[in-house]
Order: sequence, then structure tokens, then C-alpha cells
Amino acid sequence: MEKIAKVNQLTLKIFLFLVANDLLDAAGQLLMKKGIPDWFNFASPDALLFWLGLAIYISNFFLWMKILSKVDLTIALPLASSAYIVIPIASVVFLHEHVPPLRWLGLAAIIAGVYCVAQSKSARGEP
Repeated sequence: MEKIAKVNQLTLKIFLFLVANDLLDAAGQLLMKKGIPDWFNFASPDALLFWLGLAIYISNFFLWMKILSKVDLTIALPLASSAYIVIPIASVVFLHEHVPPLRWLGLAAIIAGVYCVAQSKSARGEP
């Protein structure tokens, strides 16, 4: 029973792991997107971006496993969904992509949902 209580605890350390997870996820996605046109042309500088992004994405997997060992999936996954906010912003800044207003509205709904999940208590009545 003590192990279950420890797994459900969202500490500052785990919260920072979740933030790092989102930032690494965004960085990996952006680098792979930028390097995908030449990912098999190893002489191209863009190919290096793709492979670096893939390496970040794979290493992020291990961080995600650490997070899941400490927090319920029903808490971790919604909080990790803030990557859905980071990636469009980074795509506008670094890839010069256009994000239409309706998509920004959808992102605002995601932010509201993440906030609700972060404020909720577990079904067992634990904080």
C-alpha cells in the first residue's frame, strides 16, 4: 500500500521531469521535421538534424518511463499533453509555419484541460 501512495505523488522533481519531457519531445519533433527531407543523405547538414532529433526522441522515452514509475498514467499523460502547446509555438518561431485561429482556440482548450487535471484529486480521495 505504501508503494501505491508513493507512485501517486506528483512532486516538484516529477513535475520538472514532465516539463523536461515536453521540451525534449518538442525539440526532437522540430529537429526531425527540419531534417526529414535529407534524412538518408548523410552528407547533408539537415540529415544530422533528423538523427539528432531521433536520438533526443529515443532518450526522452527513458525519461517518460521514469515519470510513469512515479506518477499515475491518468495524471502524467494529460500533463505531458502540454507538448501539444509547445510544438505549435515552436513551429511558428522556428519553422515559420502558420497556425490558424481555430487551432489556437483548440490549444487554449487543451491548456484548460491540463489545468483541470493538474488541480484534480485522485478518485481514492488522496491529494
